[in-house]
Amino acid sequence: MLLFSFYLLKVIICSGVLFAYYWLLLRNKIFHQYNRFYLLASIGLSLLAPLMQINILHYADSPAPAIKLLQVVTSSNEYLDEIVLTAHKNNFTVEQLVSLLYVLTTMVFLSLFIQVFIKIHTLLQHHQQTVVDNICFVNTTAKGTPFSFLKYIFWNDHIEINTITGNQIFKHELAHVQQKHSYDKLLINAVLIFFWCNPFFWLVRKELYIIHEFMADKIAVEDSDTEAFAAMILQATYPQHQFALTNPFFYSPIKRRLIMLTKNKNAKAGYIGRVLVLPLAVLLFAAFTLKTKTIINTPVYHGKKITVVLDAGHGGKDFGTVSLNGKIIEKDMALSIVKKIQSLNTNPNIHLILIRETDIYQTPPEKADFNNAQHPDLFISIHVNGTSKDSAAIKTGMSVYVFRKSDGNTFSSKLFASAIINEFTNNYKIPVGKLPVQQEVGIWVLKQSVCPAVLIETGYITNKKDLAYLQTEAAKETIAKNVLAAIEKYALQTETTITNDKVLIDTIPKKNELPDNILYVLNDKIMGSGKEASNKVDKELNNKVFKNLMVKIIKEKEAIIKYGELGKNGAVELSYDPNETTALQSNGSKTVDTASSNANRNNFDAKSDDKIFTKVENEPKFPGGDSAWKHYLQKNLNPAIPIYNGAPAGTYRVIVKFIVSKDGSISNIEPETKHGYGMETAAVELIEKGPKWKPAVQNNLIVTAYKKQPITFVIEDQ
Repeated sequence: MLLFSFYLLKVIICSGVLFAYYWLLLRNKIFHQYNRFYLLASIGLSLLAPLMQINILHYADSPAPAIKLLQVVTSSNEYLDEIVLTAHKNNFTVEQLVSLLYVLTTMVFLSLFIQVFIKIHTLLQHHQQTVVDNICFVNTTAKGTPFSFLKYIFWNDHIEINTITGNQIFKHELAHVQQKHSYDKLLINAVLIFFWCNPFFWLVRKELYIIHEFMADKIAVEDSDTEAFAAMILQATYPQHQFALTNPFFYSPIKRRLIMLTKNKNAKAGYIGRVLVLPLAVLLFAAFTLKTKTIINTPVYHGKKITVVLDAGHGGKDFGTVSLNGKIIEKDMALSIVKKIQSLNTNPNIHLILIRETDIYQTPPEKADFNNAQHPDLFISIHVNGTSKDSAAIKTGMSVYVFRKSDGNTFSSKLFASAIINEFTNNYKIPVGKLPVQQEVGIWVLKQSVCPAVLIETGYITNKKDLAYLQTEAAKETIAKNVLAAIEKYALQTETTITNDKVLIDTIPKKNELPDNILYVLNDKIMGSGKEASNKVDKELNNKVFKNLMVKIIKEKEAIIKYGELGKNGAVELSYDPNETTALQSNGSKTVDTASSNANRNNFDAKSDDKIFTKVENEPKFPGGDSAWKHYLQKNLNPAIPIYNGAPAGTYRVIVKFIVSKDGSISNIEPETKHGYGMETAAVELIEKGPKWKPAVQNNLIVTAYKKQPITFVIEDQ
């Protein structure tokens, strides 16, 4: 409805401009035929111009965009099992009510339109007809006659056709038939059925009707007395017409008809008024159809040839996940996507190798061994997710997985995963996970890969909407183009030797994720090279909390230019704003040595009274465990709350963050989401009124810690 509303607004604006031109320069001028076709053309232009779009391409040179390294979500149990509250929505929204009103009004106008045809058909069935030169003459005494419609002239028997007056009236109606005025009326009335809310179309209809009369009047008095014809119109006592689609002789307003019968012709003024329509038409055409479209001319990767191994998940006897109807299987969808990626690759510097090109079975170790044997630069495994039937309607979306390893590929895998997510976020019709997911167990092909590796779950085969989209060629093409674009951008990012772009990350990469003897520079201060310098940087950073920490990895060539011989192994530049840096209130992942003495433990415990942990070994828990927490939420939180506050149908994931003190009390309850409709308020109030929690434990000590809890509201249309 919103899309149609924008279109309707454009139609009204366009028709308003065109009618204003008619009113100022063409109305009451004697070039009736021109005015007739102008008004008809204005209807067509108003309806079509907003639908047309001609893109004027504008190319903008742009450097290869830096990849934003997204913070990785670990697979650890940071949250309790998510609680899903489902409510059925059966009330109408404002948009639905407006749509219903519009449709009902349209149906009323359609019924009136059809009713006119029925009345005319009834007249034809009950009165005698005479055909002369393809014109059907119908004698009747019906109210509203004489009038004409298409090839029919409905004549009133009370009018003598052989008299001067009767002859003029007949010529008048014959002119309507010969000039096909009925078709104009059919068009404008058909348009008004659907665009009844456009006031300018009603004005166009009124003017079109009177122009028809001007044209017919002119023909009726060509060889007769104009004054007598005018007097005859004024003295007419016949009732007004009742048929909106017909051309009745006695049509008002009479004054304008009389003026037109005696108006002199001014050729010069008429010519100027008609010529001025040309710049107006060009202006409207440009305003409504021409759209500037900037094309960012992203550099294509032309560096050294890179090898990318593509894995189509599962295969052979390993079906993978299966759709709810059992007809669509993951292994086939994954293979079709991988082949699409291969077919759309046009970059000769990117060499794609498929682990399987047919439906064959390979064990995960066999796939990993094949991948490593190719000595690839990147590895991508394509899959389609699935879930149980109970949660099939809820689980949706695409995710990108990486594996946490102890080698230097972890950072690169995160960077590549972020590049993929950034590409899909722009054009994918399935929800895209905003962060890459980091696994610590499973996914053998990622774990054993010798190069940066990612696994893409393209959507849920068990979700009807996801599946319907994934089966289309458009989806496969979008996936393929996004993956190829991510490969190129990742290659450009890692290959470029001189760049001003920075990579935004949350913390400095781990020491084993950077080359040995790389130069470290912190806030323009050279810290040195190698492990010792890395430890200095760690010590400086681990005592602070940053809003933004900027890290720029520099290749050897630029590093030598900037730092001389010190940069021969490359450099990593770190920078932050001290004004946006605060003392660390939580030691985060920094832990206390478990081999320390009891005295040290007690000392730590005493010092940690004012510390709030964000990561702990054992998170705070609801008394009675996860099952008790779920029961408490489902019993005390009304899933229909968002419906009462006007929320549209959809899925809303609310996340509430709070502090669990060492005594189990709850404080600082804050929502991290802003969906509204009363959902966050209800979740906060519920946790606030709940019982004390079991506190967190770190290094066998009870500590104060943050807790996050997601609660998903699902509103379904009834």
